Amino acid sequence: MASKKRSAGKAATGRGSPEAVEKRRSARQLNTLLGAASDKKLDGRTEKRRKRLIKELKDGRRGKPLKPIEVVTHTDELLEIGETLSSLRKQGVKPRKTDVTDEVREAAARTQKAYGFRPEAWKMLGIDLGTKKGRRKRKKKA
Repeated sequence: MASKKRSAGKAATGRGSPEAVEKRRSARQLNTLLGAASDKKLDGRTEKRRKRLIKELKDGRRGKPLKPIEVVTHTDELLEIGETLSSLRKQGVKPRKTDVTDEVREAAARTQKAYGFRPEAWKMLGIDLGTKKGRRKRKKKA
């Protein structure tokens, strides 16, 4: 008789299977939407993740600064869970100053098209996807 072989990549419990992950995510979303504590408070896991993302934006990871894509990814994730750019600045996250050239703008546009980040997430790199010249100075009112 031939015996069945289990794949070494997946856990025997099924916790890592895509179906199990989707079940947990959908159950969490249902509990969040219909639960009694719908006062917009983050659960413990999300709060720890939020703090870690903010710490990494401020200090880097393992003493090294984050790569530009990681800065945009972290900022986008924080915006998704309810942070704002002003609240990030108040917590000590400083936007990077980037010399925006045509090449940088083109690379950012390609990355935006591929990933679909929130456009305001790019402001942490000093890139404004809505304008041609990146950072735009405000005109003073007369």
